[in-house]
Amino acid sequence: MSPIHKAVVLRSVNWQICKAVNYALWLCPEVQIELRWYEDRQKNPEPRIFIQGSEIADFKKALECIDFLLSHARCIKNLILNIEVSNCTILDKLLTKFIEAENVQLEVLKIRRRYVGQSFPIIADLIYQHSKTLKIVGKIGLSEAVDSFNDKLHLERLSLMNFDLVENGELDSDVLNEQSKQHIRRLAGLGATFEHLSYTTYSGFDIAKSPNTVMLKNCGVKSLRLTMQKGIPISVMTKPILNNLHKLEFIGDLEVDREDLSVAFPNLQYFDFHQQNLEFEIGQKFSDPTGTRTWTRLLAIVQVHYYCATETFRSPISNFLDFQVSVC
Repeated sequence: MSPIHKAVVLRSVNWQICKAVNYALWLCPEVQIELRWYEDRQKNPEPRIFIQGSEIADFKKALECIDFLLSHARCIKNLILNIEVSNCTILDKLLTKFIEAENVQLEVLKIRRRYVGQSFPIIADLIYQHSKTLKIVGKIGLSEAVDSFNDKLHLERLSLMNFDLVENGELDSDVLNEQSKQHIRRLAGLGATFEHLSYTTYSGFDIAKSPNTVMLKNCGVKSLRLTMQKGIPISVMTKPILNNLHKLEFIGDLEVDREDLSVAFPNLQYFDFHQQNLEFEIGQKFSDPTGTRTWTRLLAIVQVHYYCATETFRSPISNFLDFQVSVC
């Protein structure tokens, strides 16, 4: 649909246009919300808010805009979020509207975010509230999945990552791997199912080892795409691991033995392996507009881009990493 402010302006032209705009709003199934920082955050510390492609003047107006959309839409089924800020307060109040509204029955929830080491409880609440209707969820963290999944949730596609568990900017650590295993173990016992799983991590995911195998079995995964920078994704292939797995994709600089795939996955119909080094160094420094930090290293994991700060960022997150993630 057109940017929301244009739609509102058109309603005042005449009754025919008003009727047409109202009908378009009534048919609108999707809401898009984007939160960004201003380039000069010292002068403008509050986030910029975009709804349906239109920048909203302030937070109060943003709440009014959401109310306006929800009051005119027949049923909101898709919610697209692009979170490029570390301020959870604004996001909480905006998304609460979608939890309380009776005409919101989410089938698709897609998320892009900027910071690692950060989890949004409101997203977990949103997923839990719409467990019966959701079909596609991406891209959420392990902690958000564990806090929201239940036996009423049966997804067609799930995009999952463990970057919400990162501490001190360490993407490859024993602590992170252990926390990821604990969350995956809990995920396996929640009763939720998802036919396709896209899982992104830096390292440490082995299909042949518990709790990963148990989770994939219990959650009914038939299609798996693993994006991982390094490691061995299948350590043992001398016996069947997943009988119901039909599709398998690997992306990363991984060690994969293709010869015994039919043994490990008897019903596998499709396999693809994109072997590539997803990590690279750059020597040039990047400076942010506020001058509070510089970046010396760029780590890219497929469509996940990180800018690692060399100085402590002035926010609740001590180590700032900037990333954009594709969904599902």
